[in-house]
Amino acid sequence: MNDTSAALAVLTGLAVRLLLPILVTGFVVVALSQLDKRWRGEGSANRLRVEKPECWKTQRCASSSRKDCPAYRSALPCWQVFRLSNGYLDEKCLACPVLIKAPVPLQT
Repeated sequence: MNDTSAALAVLTGLAVRLLLPILVTGFVVVALSQLDKRWRGEGSANRLRVEKPECWKTQRCASSSRKDCPAYRSALPCWQVFRLSNGYLDEKCLACPVLIKAPVPLQT
């Protein structure tokens, strides 16, 4: 085996072992990036508008205590405001008539 064929064999081995996986990984990264952009666009385009229920009327909260209530000040429904850090609903929200009677958004 001469030096040229040995060098060609080494370069071919490097290309197969190093360059090919790097190129495949780069292709996958670009493809997933494009897919992520598409999904983000679809997600922002399909936002559903849901009217916020007025829980302070159902719960008969005094107008003086509304100013201190985070649910009254937030644009989110009250059960979303009082959601626990692990994502679960607060116990007091599970039996609340505001949550039970909340409209379910219909996807168009």
